[in-house]
Amino acid sequence: MRARRIPPIVAAFPWIAPGLVLFFLFVQWPILMQVWMSLGSDNLNTPTAPSLRHYFELTGDGKFWSAMGRNVHYALATVIGKVVIAFALALALNGAFRGRAFFRAVFFLPVVISFVAIGTIWGFMLQFQLGAINSSLRALGLEFLALDWLGDPRLAMWSVIMVDIWKWTGFHVVIYLAGLQSLPGELDEAAEIDGANIVQRFWHVTLPLMHRYTITNVIIATLGAFSVFDLVFIMTKGGPFNATQVAMTQVYLNAFQFQRFGYASAQATVLLLVMGIVSVVLLRISQKVEVR
Repeated sequence: MRARRIPPIVAAFPWIAPGLVLFFLFVQWPILMQVWMSLGSDNLNTPTAPSLRHYFELTGDGKFWSAMGRNVHYALATVIGKVVIAFALALALNGAFRGRAFFRAVFFLPVVISFVAIGTIWGFMLQFQLGAINSSLRALGLEFLALDWLGDPRLAMWSVIMVDIWKWTGFHVVIYLAGLQSLPGELDEAAEIDGANIVQRFWHVTLPLMHRYTITNVIIATLGAFSVFDLVFIMTKGGPFNATQVAMTQVYLNAFQFQRFGYASAQATVLLLVMGIVSVVLLRISQKVEVR
């Protein structure tokens, strides 16, 4: 009697099962618990029947939606800044020159430093009176450029954005370098033989072939921008005058300062839904560009 062939997915299941279990326990289960808490009471010790009251309350919460608007501002600025600067640096670091490995390591170094350390260091550097930046400007006779970087509501968000871009650009450079090194050189050489200059080769050959790496960087940077918390909290704590208050700091305040765990879970669930929608839209755009 001929033995029945085991389907590949069944044969592979024992190998992937441990990973699936860990993924469920540490990713999916917390999300399910968050959604369940958003339907319950603010007080964990006095459970109530599941309801959507927190979501109805959230529709009229001006502070949260203002914070979401700042998240959009933060995302647009950081994503554009990271992608553009990272692409330019990747193009420069992709060439053959002496010390290339050193410069690659230097640009990647901020990525491995924790947000807490970076937020603390830059917080000291950006202080108005004793900060290293303003002190240096005064020493150079440029006191008119010494600004209250973290105390001025018009500058605080841009200061945090600048630090975020500084930290994560090296990470996106690595992704772009991987893409540039995988490009077929024959296409660039053929375009050069046909008379295309360096700008034309970049615009018509390199840039279109790098779109999937650009989409990857945009998705990662966007998700990071909408979930930013530690850098904002360390540098400004949402101030001054709520100028840097973002969605995750609102979640933190409601959960751990006002002890409204159910309402904070509803805010986090809405934020997760927004991030999911943004990711799906970016992936669909990537697929359409690839088909063309």
